[in-house]
Amino acid sequence: MRVALDRPAAERAQTALPSLAVALVLLTVVTGLALAVADGTLARHDRTADERRLAVTTADRLVSPAGPLAARANVLNATRVSTFDREQLVRTVPPARNTTVAVSLNGSRLASTGTTSGGTTVRRIVLVERRETRTVTPNVTGSGSVTLPRRTDSATITVSTPPGTELWTVRADERVVLHNRSGLNGTFTVSLVPYETTELRFEGAGVVPAGSVTVKYAPPRTTKATLVVTVDA
Repeated sequence: MRVALDRPAAERAQTALPSLAVALVLLTVVTGLALAVADGTLARHDRTADERRLAVTTADRLVSPAGPLAARANVLNATRVSTFDREQLVRTVPPARNTTVAVSLNGSRLASTGTTSGGTTVRRIVLVERRETRTVTPNVTGSGSVTLPRRTDSATITVSTPPGTELWTVRADERVVLHNRSGLNGTFTVSLVPYETTELRFEGAGVVPAGSVTVKYAPPRTTKATLVVTVDA
């Protein structure tokens, strides 16, 4: 038994076919765009994650005691900072050779492997340590002494006494740091306790002329700074 569609119904079916085709095309386009956006978002996310890993690794190595800048953990040596360059950066973090990495301290560029136009930034609060050598010539006749400031962790003592004069012991507070009963002569470096002032006392016999003993020391001065590492892949 055959059922014939009336003409209006057939016409409506034919009219609906192009609309369905257009809808399918639009759906395909929208799905493609959504997938492209999702792929782009994932790619950007992966790139950002890679940038952050490299930035964190670089910052951690620069502030570590074994790094090229640090005097000790999170304390940078000002002299090393002033000579830091691209080659040292690449030796410290080899991936920087193929990726743009920039290192700055308090806004001043220290080293970079390219020009950054964005990227991922990591910051570390550090101390920058500077040392200025000072020299004193204490009067050591009898039981003379000289007081060195706190944070002085070592001193270089040069003894040059004339014949007939002997200087045989040097004490840092109550600790003997140099001793020779036959007499001290020459240059000696001694370690000191940096947490408090240190009194160096000299013991010997005879009149020691001025300038026969010199003491050189370099107490550190530290300032706070911000180390910035930017990676732009």
